[in-house]
Amino acid sequence: MKGRMIRKLCLLAAAALLYAWGFRCAAAAAEEAGRTHVELEQGIGPAEAEAIFGLELEQETPVGFCFWGDMGKQSLSCEQTGESAQVNHVVLAGNPELMGTGALAWQKGCFLDEETALELFGTSQCGGQSVQWGGETYPVLGTVAALHRTILTMARTGDGAVLDRCVLALSLEQGTSEAEQFLMRHSLPGNVLDHSLLWALTGNLLLLFPAILLLSAARDLCGDWRKLSLPELLAGRQGRLLGKTLLGAALVLGTLWMVGSRIWIPPDLIPTRWSDFSFWETCLEKQKEDFLDLLFSARGDRQLQMLLNMVKSMVSAMVAALLALWILRRNYHADTADRG
Repeated sequence: MKGRMIRKLCLLAAAALLYAWGFRCAAAAAEEAGRTHVELEQGIGPAEAEAIFGLELEQETPVGFCFWGDMGKQSLSCEQTGESAQVNHVVLAGNPELMGTGALAWQKGCFLDEETALELFGTSQCGGQSVQWGGETYPVLGTVAALHRTILTMARTGDGAVLDRCVLALSLEQGTSEAEQFLMRHSLPGNVLDHSLLWALTGNLLLLFPAILLLSAARDLCGDWRKLSLPELLAGRQGRLLGKTLLGAALVLGTLWMVGSRIWIPPDLIPTRWSDFSFWETCLEKQKEDFLDLLFSARGDRQLQMLLNMVKSMVSAMVAALLALWILRRNYHADTADRG
């Protein structure tokens, strides 16, 4: 009996650690929740991006943005160390902080991914170093988190940069509609990448593990509620049993309130009629296309890390919940057998 309890507690602790890791991954992904990503049908140049920046400042509520484009591979070198590296060159226009960098707009410089910085300088603390390519020297201002070998610089008029992606500083709830207004305002044909379904799954799956534990505790507390009898209660001989039953009922109601108040269904995923099957087909196809587009073409920023963190969070939350269910189910059957 004691050994079984220890095993149960160890497994529950493992499930709790897995859940905590999933929660941490969700928190890391949430750092990108205030950004909406857009794929332009036709790329623009740095001069057009600068003109859009000026027009946007005239709006009553201007939207922060950063256009970016992939310039292909570049070979970097460092004179001090003699090392070189092949990296992907990403150019930015607008607010570079939306891509995880500092204020690149105010100085000629670059940001490197941490792996490239380690290869070139032997350390990721590379501020003050410099790299060379194309006959020019660029001071390194810092590093960014990236899954690819990347160098980020500001786009300059005349460098042939084609900016075909955009990151907008918009909330998750209103990101799609406001991003579409931004595109129409500046006559930019493009596709707003919608990942509201993934965000909803990431957040909602994190409710499973605590809900299972709370409902299990409620079941244990209410296990003997059938033994309650009015005469015994009036005689004051079942006060403890009544207290446990009321506490269990409170846990059930509290769990239902927690799930009901925290579960999130994106407005764009709610049809006018639930029997509108064409809505579901179109909606799911859109989500799939946007996910694949972001997965296979996003480079030089934190979009892929956001997706990976969401996937890791969802998998961790589901495994933790299933492990908790398996542990509690085995414990319930073992207790039933002992009483039998």
